[in-house]
Amino acid sequence: MCSTPKTNLTAKMPKTPFRSFMASMTLFQRKRFAEVANRAEERREIREHYRQRANQKDKFLNPSRPSPNLLEWVKLFCEQTIKLM
Repeated sequence: MCSTPKTNLTAKMPKTPFRSFMASMTLFQRKRFAEVANRAEERREIREHYRQRANQKDKFLNPSRPSPNLLEWVKLFCEQTIKLM
């Protein structure tokens, strides 16, 4: 009979448990891996920070926009100072 329901063979659990690649590393190798990954994350954060500042500078120096008056300058300065904190 073709219409008989069959079990889903893809749902079976593998006979050998899954081990991450970190499990095969020594303690020193894991520590080194974490240090390298942390430095890479710091570099990504710094790049993103500079990218955001460059975008702000581009918006600020956009020649198509009229120059801001004193109140706008103070407001912008305060916003930038608060973001840096």
